[in-house]
Amino acid sequence: MLTKRRTCFGLGGRALDLCSKIMRNQQITDNNVMTPLKTEHTEENEDTASGSPLKVRVFKRRWLQLFLYVLCSVCSSYQYPQFTIIGHIISFRYYDVSVLAVASTSIVLMVSYSVFFFPALFLTERIGLKWTVVIGSVLTCLGAWIKVFSAAQDRFPVLLTGQAMVAVSQVFIVPVPGKLAAVWFGKDQLAFATAIGCYAVHAGLTICFLTIPTFVRNHDDVEEIGPELSATYWILAIACTVVTLAVLVFFQNEPSVPPSESRALQKSTYERLDKGVLMSVKKLVTKNRNFVILWNSYGLIISVFYSTATVLNPLILTHFKNSEVEVGIMNMLQCILGTTGSVIIASVLDKTKKFRVIAITVSSSSVLCEILFAVTLNLEIQWTVFLSTSLYGIALTSFNAIGFELCAEATYPESQALSTGILSIAGQIYGVFISLVVVKLMDVYGDTAGHAAILVILSLGTLLTVLNKIDLRRQKAEEYAARYNALSQGVSDEIVK
Repeated sequence: MLTKRRTCFGLGGRALDLCSKIMRNQQITDNNVMTPLKTEHTEENEDTASGSPLKVRVFKRRWLQLFLYVLCSVCSSYQYPQFTIIGHIISFRYYDVSVLAVASTSIVLMVSYSVFFFPALFLTERIGLKWTVVIGSVLTCLGAWIKVFSAAQDRFPVLLTGQAMVAVSQVFIVPVPGKLAAVWFGKDQLAFATAIGCYAVHAGLTICFLTIPTFVRNHDDVEEIGPELSATYWILAIACTVVTLAVLVFFQNEPSVPPSESRALQKSTYERLDKGVLMSVKKLVTKNRNFVILWNSYGLIISVFYSTATVLNPLILTHFKNSEVEVGIMNMLQCILGTTGSVIIASVLDKTKKFRVIAITVSSSSVLCEILFAVTLNLEIQWTVFLSTSLYGIALTSFNAIGFELCAEATYPESQALSTGILSIAGQIYGVFISLVVVKLMDVYGDTAGHAAILVILSLGTLLTVLNKIDLRRQKAEEYAARYNALSQGVSDEIVK
């Protein structure tokens, strides 16, 4: 026993606490050989297993869970820019409402997320991952069906009602990627899984940017617009229904055995303590300085991405008349290339664990890309605008998954659903104000003022990222657990001798 205590002291005070927690979860047999506590029987479809005393396993069906979540997120995010991307048709032609009213179809999603997040959080912490995703999918489906009945020109309020329902669904869908990755994926795939979950949003946006301007055209006869809008409503409602049924039947809460040492420690120690949501929120906001800085830096940078769906259409059409389809293609390229580049960056992050370096590099790139975008747009050379918006998309979307991973590191062992959910509020709150400010500046002073405002916002977000020296708590837990696994084997050998 003396040998075990001496070994743990060699790792330092924090490691001693960790070792003692792990040792309390171990059994000593009559022969004084350490063996792990019994765990639940695992299915035969496991593809990897660890020899760790913590008994971690990774299951093949994790990819099905991620795929189902991606489908759910795509259906929800598709409806985010559904009307702003054809705002000139919606406002001045078909529904005959103001530009601000059309912008509100996107802004309502940001406002609803900020308002309903904490009530939804109390619910999601009690019902688990599966029913959180199910509720989000059902609300998305319900909102899509409500909009089926808004195809008539005098039913814009019905449209807003459906959009508000979709907005509430975001509260249950957006915080999921970090939690799903932690619950189902091993430590070498955490950033990759989080990136795929996050960029399901961009996949939905990409499909929307490609299909809506193509299907809903600016006809001379307003009566021809209605059937095209109605067709998009019906197709979306049917797709959402299919996805909701699939999620309800096949989506699972979590595996019987955790996939990583950090998740095992989180389950065996921290999650047994019923601290309450309010106490956890208070701890994050008042005692975690790194998280507060990250909240603001993430909010500033990601809010620019959120506002893009609202401001890109008037920005482009100011310089390129009658280019609605081209605007959709630019948005599509921004999302596709942004997602591709971001997944690559996430893979690099998984391999190198250089969280701070990659975060600073990506946030700095967003500033440079905004400058490039503003210059090429004023030069009015279309192919250069396509190029600059694509690079801009890579920079902005990459910070999304990086922000989630930094959040998981800075707040471990808090629940990822809680911490990433609070982090997402930053993008929504900043997004509302930035969208309104940029639209107003563009309306009064022109697009140059809008670019200047975006540049200032991105620069401030980058500065906060540079100043934030995040404590990588989850990585340290993994390292301590790995050291303990090695040491425990050595201790067992010494005792046997």
